[in-house]
Amino acid sequence: MTSFVPATKDLQRQWRSRLFFHLDGLALSGVVPVLDVSGVLEEVLQTGGDVDELASLFGANPGYLNVGLRMLCSQGILDAHYGEDKVTYVPHKDADVAHWARDRHLYTLGRSWLEHSVGMWNRPQEPLSAEALSVMRALLGAVMSGGGLADHTAGQTLSLEQRLRVHLEGALVAPWLVMLGTAFGTEAMTSWDDVSRASSQLHPQLQEAWSEVMHALGWSDSQVGAFFLQRAAAYGVTTSYTQTFLWAKELLLGEGSWLWRTEPGEAEIHVDRTLNVWGSGGAHKAYFSHLDQVVKDVFNAPLDEQPLGLCDMGCGNGALLLHMREVIESDTLRGQHLDTHPLMLVGADFNQEALVATADHFRQKGVKGHFIWGDIGDPDRLALDLYEMHGVRLGDLMSVRSFLDHNRVYNPPIIDRPEAPVSSGAFAFRGKRLKLRNVEQSLKEHLMKWSPYVAQHGLLMIELHTVAPENARLMQGKLPATAYDATHGFSDQYILEIPVFDAMAAEAGLEMQAEHSRTFPSSLPATVSLRFFRA
Repeated sequence: MTSFVPATKDLQRQWRSRLFFHLDGLALSGVVPVLDVSGVLEEVLQTGGDVDELASLFGANPGYLNVGLRMLCSQGILDAHYGEDKVTYVPHKDADVAHWARDRHLYTLGRSWLEHSVGMWNRPQEPLSAEALSVMRALLGAVMSGGGLADHTAGQTLSLEQRLRVHLEGALVAPWLVMLGTAFGTEAMTSWDDVSRASSQLHPQLQEAWSEVMHALGWSDSQVGAFFLQRAAAYGVTTSYTQTFLWAKELLLGEGSWLWRTEPGEAEIHVDRTLNVWGSGGAHKAYFSHLDQVVKDVFNAPLDEQPLGLCDMGCGNGALLLHMREVIESDTLRGQHLDTHPLMLVGADFNQEALVATADHFRQKGVKGHFIWGDIGDPDRLALDLYEMHGVRLGDLMSVRSFLDHNRVYNPPIIDRPEAPVSSGAFAFRGKRLKLRNVEQSLKEHLMKWSPYVAQHGLLMIELHTVAPENARLMQGKLPATAYDATHGFSDQYILEIPVFDAMAAEAGLEMQAEHSRTFPSSLPATVSLRFFRA
């Protein structure tokens, strides 16, 4: 088996930029046509307006309308002005916006393809309908109509008109890439033999259709094709929200609680959780290594100063806990004294299926652990249950978690925040627009709940963040900010900018340990942070 031949660093930078455009394009293909058909898009492109007044004028939900319009700010199509808890959108003054507006109808092709392809990764043996194939070919034609505009040299700034074609390319290839990736399994495809094995799991008609796309894009047996196929998992998380993007009409113009119309115990409908876990697995592992040094320092301290163990709130399948256990066992003082100072591992999760998966994972590895239901927003309940059921004090453990705090259920703040808001985010709860000062105060009060339990042994966390639209505009192709804002904004998740998050943590009494904290990328603006807090 011959592995893919790696491309030059310049080419990899160019293609990574294209990958981020692809993710943005997935979200935009679902949302832009709805904004357009409703009349909102033409209104803001011509005159702009206050988001609450626009929502009233067009019968929209102001919270989700705010999310959709902020996406266009991050693309450089609109500008936003904030003041007194109001948000006003105006057209960005640039001739490039007019060119984008002229061709914006092409996003309808992307949306139509997503309607036909959603979930195809769960049906690899089911052929596409004749209509789906026709839509796919029409979209492929629109992508190629730019005369190769999807290809650009590293460092070159793409115009909005050019980016639109790359957005469409993203809507086209994402369902295919995740279908091939999941067919192959949990590891990345690293050779054309791997690609062939994955393709063999598909219905013959799907194989033929994908071959048609590959050939047209120049991906067949090429370095550029290898680059994207090897990174299929990078499309997993955004693609897992495809149905939410397709429900943009219902979210923007219909019932604000559309995504929460399920009965207790029923599966969530806003995200394909299996695909989401598959896609996030590789990304999360990339951050795990950066946690190792913190873990080593904590568990190389004198034994009587160390925590009893670890509590992972939102444990998923237990991978993070097991990884940390391996680090402690092999590279720390504690690992040399586990016979006298055993390591307690606690996995907590809101999802019972996750607890079962964690227990199974631990059993497969021959590791003992404690598994308990828990809510990120209610540490007091977790602490009580943990003590009553397992005789363990939450404060005696080091708390860890990854990409969870932003996904807590929103609790209105107890105290009205007098300070003017700093964030530029767009946040909603069941369609209602949340005031930025309230989202900031809610985060502060949330972290205050955790402060007593992390005072002794700390809180180690990885978190996702938004970036200000003006920064996202300047960082096009370097951060998938638009995609993140769409997936989280429409599903009532609260990703605040890193400086805002850090400020609320400080107000909550959490002191960041700078030597054990960093961001990804390493300089701001950034969308991911690693933080080690002590209270």
